[in-house]
Amino acid sequence: MTRIQKRRVALLLVFLMILAMPVSAEASGRGVYYRPSLTFITRNAPEDLLLHMELNRGGETVSVYLYREDRLWESYFRFYHQTAHNLPDWHGSRAEFRDAVLVAETGGRETRIPLPEEMQKKLTMNDFFMLDLSDGSLRFGLPMGRAVLLFFLRLVLTLTAALLVLRFFQYRWRRSWAVAGIAHLISQGALSLFVANWVNYNPKMIAVHFMVMLAVLIVQIPVFWWLLDENGSETGVRYAFWSNLATGVLNSVFLIHFPL
Repeated sequence: MTRIQKRRVALLLVFLMILAMPVSAEASGRGVYYRPSLTFITRNAPEDLLLHMELNRGGETVSVYLYREDRLWESYFRFYHQTAHNLPDWHGSRAEFRDAVLVAETGGRETRIPLPEEMQKKLTMNDFFMLDLSDGSLRFGLPMGRAVLLFFLRLVLTLTAALLVLRFFQYRWRRSWAVAGIAHLISQGALSLFVANWVNYNPKMIAVHFMVMLAVLIVQIPVFWWLLDENGSETGVRYAFWSNLATGVLNSVFLIHFPL
């Protein structure tokens, strides 16, 4: 191993050590992000759609309206247990949802959908339901096909952005395209999984997301400096910065505006 190669290996190890800092901070800070107790997702929801839950509290029916969040073709209706503290004897356990009824109001009509008993047995207090307004059905959990589609949508768009930046920097060697493609395929695939796991967090709390994107940049700078040498190592570092800026903007848009 030459002296230059030794220096590059040492630099890569230093960057990997720096990488561990935001990852550990993310692990220790996850507790500050609160999760909704229940999230109901419906596609192409009418603008006037309101959802509320009727809960049985000591023989009395109490209504709690759900917070609505629209994301392109999906709408999220969230029940946060923090907002139910004013209910009498509320503890936030799965037993609190026994005999609960979901009520959908739209177009002057009201549809009542009981939470099935078998669903209540599976509740983990961090759960999702798919609501189909056409037939009033309620499905526990998220379809696998939906998760796969959204994963590949995010991956294809971010990978395309990274390769467009590569073309802008006038890289033409197949080796350069292979290095950049593989590096971004791994990093953007991991980020897409990371974003998918935030589906039930408050998505506007994106500080940790920025930290993870910074960690990706920290890793890619020495990788591209070392391997992306078609136009010189300095150009490889600039490409790492601008490609991560482009994909970072896209991932932020996904986190705030796209279905998760």
